[in-house]
Amino acid sequence: MNIFIIGPWWVGKSTSGRILAELLQYKFIDLDKEFCKEIGNISNYIPEQWYEKYCLENSKLFYKLLEENSENCVFVLSSGFLVHENMDKLTDNHKKTIQEKWLSILLLPSESKEESTDIVIKRQLSRGFGLNEERERQKFRKRFDIYKRFGDIKIYSTDTPENIAEEMKKEIDKQ
Repeated sequence: MNIFIIGPWWVGKSTSGRILAELLQYKFIDLDKEFCKEIGNISNYIPEQWYEKYCLENSKLFYKLLEENSENCVFVLSSGFLVHENMDKLTDNHKKTIQEKWLSILLLPSESKEESTDIVIKRQLSRGFGLNEERERQKFRKRFDIYKRFGDIKIYSTDTPENIAEEMKKEIDKQ
């Protein structure tokens, strides 16, 4: 079995996913890290090449990695992977692939949009990237409803990554 972990930025997908992969003795792939390794640093790439090109290159990389890793893999997806604005055909293909191929786990801090927004934006702004808080809040609120429609398993938690990974494993074992 293979597993996709989906959700927004700064919710612990990578850390919890790595721990889950260890618990399951699966391979671990983080799409963002693979992009940085194979194509370039995302925070430099987007301003230089524009967001649309990043989305297309990220998608190509995703399908290449998917082909190379067809079994026993925990795969952490980029935060915008299912919610790229103005790229419906691309995200529709991603959604179809996820729904058909593997088990997916949605990770959010809370079922509440406002509580999740506050938690994620606070974490994001604490990283010091000079982001506009209101713009990021609006983007997160818009994406939140899209995220909530996905995930064979839904985990709402701000617990430690270790406990989140354990909760994921328990839910996987029920499948």
